[in-house]
Amino acid sequence: MDSKKFIWLSSYPKSGNTMIRLFLSAYFFSKEGKINSLKEIKHISNFQNLLLTLPNIPSYEDFKKDLSKVCPLWLNAQETNAPLIKKSLILKTHSFMGKINNYPLTSSKYTKGFIYIVRDPRSVCISNMHHYNFSINESVKSIFDDKRFSLGLGAPVPEIISSWKNHYLSWKKFSSEVPNIIVKYEDLIDNKEKELEKILKFLSLINKFELNLEKLKNSINSIDFKKVKKMEEDKGFDEKLHGNSFFRKGLKDEWKNELSKKLQFEIEKKFENEMKELGYI
Repeated sequence: MDSKKFIWLSSYPKSGNTMIRLFLSAYFFSKEGKINSLKEIKHISNFQNLLLTLPNIPSYEDFKKDLSKVCPLWLNAQETNAPLIKKSLILKTHSFMGKINNYPLTSSKYTKGFIYIVRDPRSVCISNMHHYNFSINESVKSIFDDKRFSLGLGAPVPEIISSWKNHYLSWKKFSSEVPNIIVKYEDLIDNKEKELEKILKFLSLINKFELNLEKLKNSINSIDFKKVKKMEEDKGFDEKLHGNSFFRKGLKDEWKNELSKKLQFEIEKKFENEMKELGYI
């Protein structure tokens, strides 16, 4: 039996993952590609929820004492759930695609493909600062942190995130093993229609379905920034942590005004090779 059932939607935190999840939810889980509630995003679940389907998983307190308890669960959850999935399952993650204690996050055995969204780390810093209520220095420190993780009562299974650089390189390395598409957040802002159509075409190749252009158009229209901001204002969004709203500005070069020259230089120096490769510097 084919166990390649999982399509990963991966990104470093605050890089546009939510926008893509909303778009895919509109296209795949609504009749005409039209949604009017942010609750629709739940159709594309977080990988942590798959881990929670396993029996006898460690408690939140156990994970707090030892994060590495999560690592053996990664492949276990995929192996256990793969036979229950008819065609494929899209899973959202902020985890880096590496090994810890010789346990990989996933492998080509279970992965049908992945979509990776990458964003200029200087912009990530600003968005990160507002979302997590960090100071700007804390925000820079967090994207430099090789041991960065997230664990909260609302998501009682840890995500191992690592630094912006490690995250990007780990998924880039995996790209030689499985079908994938790497999308820049900035391209999504500049040419949303072109990039979203590209994502859907990629999915149609690995999942074998005909593209419905009318539904594609409606799905793109459904995630217009003003519309999703209005949905959040009207009904709230349970992924918001701090600040007035989750959907704040959706800009691409906000860092130019908000990041000091000193911090810009630090980020550019730390991630020089990757930023050059991606055309950010």
